[in-house]
Amino acid sequence: MLSSAYYFLVLTCCATTALAHKSYDGYQVIRTRELRAEDEVENVLSLTEQNDYDFLTSPRVGSAVQILVGPEKTDALQSNLRTLGLFPEVLVQNVERALSLERKTYSSMKRRSRKSVSSDRYLNFDEIMAYVKTVAEMFPEIATIIDIGTSWEGRPMRLLKLSNGPGKNAVFMDSAIHAREWLGPLTLIHFIDQLTKNLQENQALLDANDWFFLLVANPDGYVYSWSEDRFWRKTRKPNNGSDCIGTDPNRNFDYLWKEANDDVCTQHYSGSEPFSEPECAAISKFILENTKITLYLAMHSYGQLILLPWVVEKNQTVSSDNKLESVAKEAQRALAAVNGTQYSVGTTTQVLGYVAHGTSFDWAFAKAGIQLSYTMELSPKWNGQVVEANFILDPARIPVVKAESWEAVKVFVSHLPETRVNV
Repeated sequence: MLSSAYYFLVLTCCATTALAHKSYDGYQVIRTRELRAEDEVENVLSLTEQNDYDFLTSPRVGSAVQILVGPEKTDALQSNLRTLGLFPEVLVQNVERALSLERKTYSSMKRRSRKSVSSDRYLNFDEIMAYVKTVAEMFPEIATIIDIGTSWEGRPMRLLKLSNGPGKNAVFMDSAIHAREWLGPLTLIHFIDQLTKNLQENQALLDANDWFFLLVANPDGYVYSWSEDRFWRKTRKPNNGSDCIGTDPNRNFDYLWKEANDDVCTQHYSGSEPFSEPECAAISKFILENTKITLYLAMHSYGQLILLPWVVEKNQTVSSDNKLESVAKEAQRALAAVNGTQYSVGTTTQVLGYVAHGTSFDWAFAKAGIQLSYTMELSPKWNGQVVEANFILDPARIPVVKAESWEAVKVFVSHLPETRVNV
């Protein structure tokens, strides 16, 4: 059996197109010991402000931190971490070597699939668009394609609507708003398959609700993560006066945006203004215009979390007069019943220990009035003791992630509110 360390390396590989052109020769992944107190978290957070490091996991109490670093900065990072008493160790010695190895594995997977679109392997943007088109052609009585806008580089913000009649409340789901999170679109494809190919078992879900699926919320970044840089997170819109490209689209929504990160070169740069990114503007416009949407779900990876809104202040909790937490915990139990996978439930500050401003699901809750608004961080779980896969899983685990996520979605949908709240 291959070790779990082997599957960590899968995060650097590509499934169907040429691998990322950016060389990671000499890059390492460094892991700290488990953080034990808030002051240690704050010390590590200060390092996240340095653009030389790519934090693959965010600092939080009870978890180690994994950091991708180039060869020129490795010694400085290790020195800083040792000074902080965090006992750094090298998790991956040379990321580029892993790229070469895993490229062959996923090329083989592509050949075996014989050009079919399977949600058991990672799919590039063109394959996902072809899948959406095929669903609309195979199920024209229920499936409709809606282009809600275009990306900065002109790619379609292509949404698939599933409906068998008017007048129903609706679910809106998106994925891949962070370009390197390739697992999200596969889960949405699985959900679509359950409502089309497997409709006989799920007829009641389609009868009761309309469904909107935006499989790639950041098309330009997603394409770039396949063609150029596997670790790319942001959009691809240039920033005036800077060579640093892109904005974190999940910090660009108009809810406490002004308190977000204004360093244009960081992974979490929030943009020049709210909705500066056309992708975020298109999502918000569509949600505001379609008031029947009363459930919002953003699919991210990774961490095994169901995140609640109101994440913008430490120790701030969700109001006790709503169903957000109770529904999330019911979904948590349903998910665990599939294969024993344990997800944590809470706000970002409660379960991750950091503050995020301008997020899509906070905006959906606070500004669009959607009473059930969540982010799901898919498998694997952050783990300070065991090396696990990160943005890409061992392919054998993908079917389980899809199946258990579907059980959680069925719980969310069973509590679909009748209306939005006035905001």
